[in-house]
Amino acid sequence: MRRILTASVAIGITAAASAVAGWQVAAPSGSAALAGVVMTGAARPQPVRRATVRLFGGAGTSGRLVGTDDAGRFRFDGLAAGSYSLSVLKPGFVQTFYGSKHPGRGPGVPVAVTDGQRIEVTIRMLPGAVITGIITDSQGAPVAGIPVAAVETRPVIGAALPPARATSDDLGTYRIYGLPPGDYLVSATPQLVPASDGRGGAFSGGAVALTTPAEVQWARTAGAGGAGDGGVVPPPPGRLVAYAPVFYPGTTNAADAAVVHVSSGEERADVSMSLRIVPMSRLAGALVDADGKAVTSATVTLYPRRGDRPSPADALVSSGALALPRAGVSASGFAFTGVAPGEYTIVARTGSGQRGAPPPAGAITPITLWNVTDVTVDGNDRIDLTLRLFPGLMLSGSIALEQPASAPPADPAAIDLLLLSSNPIPGVALPRAVVGPNATFRFSSVPPGSYVVRAAVARTPAGGGWTLKSAILNGRDLADRPIQAAAAGEEIAGLVVTLTDRAAEISGRLVDANNQPVTHYWIVAFPTDRSLWLPHARRIQSVEPAADGSFSVPGLPAGEYAIAAVGDSAPGDLAEPAVLAQLLASAFKITLADGEKKKQDLRIGR
Repeated sequence: MRRILTASVAIGITAAASAVAGWQVAAPSGSAALAGVVMTGAARPQPVRRATVRLFGGAGTSGRLVGTDDAGRFRFDGLAAGSYSLSVLKPGFVQTFYGSKHPGRGPGVPVAVTDGQRIEVTIRMLPGAVITGIITDSQGAPVAGIPVAAVETRPVIGAALPPARATSDDLGTYRIYGLPPGDYLVSATPQLVPASDGRGGAFSGGAVALTTPAEVQWARTAGAGGAGDGGVVPPPPGRLVAYAPVFYPGTTNAADAAVVHVSSGEERADVSMSLRIVPMSRLAGALVDADGKAVTSATVTLYPRRGDRPSPADALVSSGALALPRAGVSASGFAFTGVAPGEYTIVARTGSGQRGAPPPAGAITPITLWNVTDVTVDGNDRIDLTLRLFPGLMLSGSIALEQPASAPPADPAAIDLLLLSSNPIPGVALPRAVVGPNATFRFSSVPPGSYVVRAAVARTPAGGGWTLKSAILNGRDLADRPIQAAAAGEEIAGLVVTLTDRAAEISGRLVDANNQPVTHYWIVAFPTDRSLWLPHARRIQSVEPAADGSFSVPGLPAGEYAIAAVGDSAPGDLAEPAVLAQLLASAFKITLADGEKKKQDLRIGR
């Protein structure tokens, strides 16, 4: 299990100071000390013995590890002045980052020490949740050696969280423990094994071909001597079948996976799944361009059916729990083998799909071609598909500055313009514009999808504080209202992206009934206009208060906002309109003009 192995490695490094693992145990370089105690998070806290505490940060410190004693105490001596972070690992507990409001997630709050200073902290660990069950075959018998993964569904800003894994034992039982509280998708994915005849693949247990009536008749004839006397040619083998990946509560369609909720220390013992034998299909066909000419170099990938918004399948794919098949491509076309029944989307493209350097003046660069096609696989082969690839959307325009009060960016080409998708294609970079020195730009061959415009300027003395004000195309603000792109070679010009150094801001303090600072909450600001509650909306922001309760929500466009404090939320939760609708009823309402800065304190009652 991933979490247990991680903890075991950490303990081994503590004892041996292994340089091979990439750790360095720095020699004492200062006179400060950081000590503390690790306790359980129960109503009656108990010391956590033999936990591994990691210290990182500070000048010249790449990582130091110590173990807690029988009283849960630890100590780091010889520290130079600076800021340090702490994390704690122990099997069966949720990994803890000091100061983090969310179990299992870093980076937490750094601890600052000065020369000669001794700081003591208390770190509380939660017992991990457990998800367990039994994996059986289609006849109800337990199956050993089946990989099982649990994927947290809460969206994460940045890289996806890797799944927690386990393998079923000889009784078919798997057990995943040390999980942070939350919602999970659970999958059982037998390993794919190539079939011996090259027609496809099967999962652990090997390929199995169904016996056809023709094979029975041939066997009878051969048994009577017909094969030798009459030279009867064996009929082609029957269709391959195999165990397909299964998603709790027992579906082979990843988009229909159900959520398993666990609380801290809870054990869910009923998350069992039965593997299903399904026919494995072959998808194949031709790749051609708009003129019907063969495309011989392309990447063709098969995804669970994609829509306008993320689905459970996207969480499984982005975490790595569900592998994506990639077609073989040759001069004759493309081919997928070993595809289980379900609803899929085929994405085909030429080139790398990545943003490159601006081409030299006058240079001719190939345009990326795209095709996005939905297919239904019902157990039968489909070998007559034709994917016609077209250039994507070409979008161009210019960048303007709104009455700058500070120096404009020295190099317009350093402005980062991108199109943010509501449901990006895994493995394909978001479209980024090539910006010229005259502040004009061009997005080249945008893949099909729904996008909003985003812009960023590096915070330098010449360009600090600039944010996106608007992205207007034919009276529509593409910073808030998505544009639909289709692979048809459409060219759209005239997009005007306006940057401002006078964005609006909401600030204040979060305090309790006694006017004392409160920190263990999120401050959420969002528009009162429900039509703006879209994925990745720039007007929906959340921040954490500082140690004194102060907070600031900067970079807001003008408009009416609601502001609230929530005790258990993360940035990804704000993608759900139902969450915002619940907050709107009791939130403060604030109207901001262009560049206006307002203060609004929030008070948490009993």
